[in-house]
Amino acid sequence: MRDFVVNRPFEDSNVGSNLSSLAGAAWVASRLGRELVVDWRGMRQLRDPAVNYATEFFELPDELLGVRIHTAPLPGVDYAEGSEGALWASPAAARELAERETVTAPKFLVLQTYHGLDRVHPGPESERFRLLRAAFRELGPSPRVAELIDAWTRRNLDAGFVIGVNVRTGNGAYFSKGMRYADRVDISLFDDRQRFLRLLERACRARLKPLPRALRDDFRIFYATDSAEMSELLAKLPNAVTRRQRFPPRGEGDLYAFDDPDYTDKAAIDDTITDMFLLARCDALVYNTSLFNQYARVVTGYFGGNAVHFESLLWRKRAASLRQVGKNHLRQAR
Repeated sequence: MRDFVVNRPFEDSNVGSNLSSLAGAAWVASRLGRELVVDWRGMRQLRDPAVNYATEFFELPDELLGVRIHTAPLPGVDYAEGSEGALWASPAAARELAERETVTAPKFLVLQTYHGLDRVHPGPESERFRLLRAAFRELGPSPRVAELIDAWTRRNLDAGFVIGVNVRTGNGAYFSKGMRYADRVDISLFDDRQRFLRLLERACRARLKPLPRALRDDFRIFYATDSAEMSELLAKLPNAVTRRQRFPPRGEGDLYAFDDPDYTDKAAIDDTITDMFLLARCDALVYNTSLFNQYARVVTGYFGGNAVHFESLLWRKRAASLRQVGKNHLRQAR
């Protein structure tokens, strides 16, 4: 009888963190000699809880990091929380199990809390990156989404050099004071729209500097964001194009399940996944903190070094970073 690791994200998680967790689950399964079940059912963006987001929008390989993949639902299988044959483990517990030489555990080891390689793999970071890139390069969009990506690329990304811009705003959720992920993204940058736009344009222009001078004028900026308001602003960047035209209502974050006759929940996720893969087709990247752009950063090797987190360009951010480094050195010296 086979034993399994189950990749089972929370219903309010999103695609970037779920892909990272998938790689972490595959590594844990490889360490334990188990097979992997990918179960992304019940996601909040989808109105039908029976739909497996992973198989609906991605083309999963037969194996990931050398581990055989199965997709939910599995007939006659029960790994519900509290069931006799399942252990719902924290990332720390999964890491501990993966590091043991011998493991006794129930048939199903279920991982739900975010379990990317940064949580379950002991490191070093270079090894985590290598494994994540190997996993991501085995994943692809579903045939339907792949057709959307290819068609839009042919029509719109034909410039000599394409700069990707990804701005995560939270769309009125997550990052404000008192919210779930307060301060993870510096949303104060968005208050002065023109100043923020100038910051992004300077960052984009800097991505062109490594090119021969004769090639620097033939560029395009492809931008992806999570709010209609930010999309309207980013359209003012030079030579800017974008694909997504519909966004969740302001204040809803990015997990809104659309139910319009002309724009369904699945159509909205098609747009999300397409944007994620389109970023990976760019030649450089300007971005802020988001696992949404992790796929693009990892599969391209950080765009050969031509990528920048735009908050790092601010002097106050650099000063804060230097202060933190100094504090770390002091702690280590004691």
